[in-house]
Amino acid sequence: MYVRDYLNISEFGVDEKFRRQGIASEMISFIRKYAKENNFSRLELNMREFNQSALEFYEAAGLSTYRRYMEMKI
Repeated sequence: MYVRDYLNISEFGVDEKFRRQGIASEMISFIRKYAKENNFSRLELNMREFNQSALEFYEAAGLSTYRRYMEMKI
């Protein structure tokens, strides 16, 4: 067993009518500050591959892909 050194963001989103107002950026800033204050070394989140606008936002916010999950429909 090991100590978890990352903060997992399991749900993240802003209602469509409130997007492009800086809310998501403020949320990421808040989460980063909280993670630093609590000695986490990194943030982790999952997103759907088809969600291109989310990917663009996350990359602009400083996140990068380090793991990819794949599936096969049966």
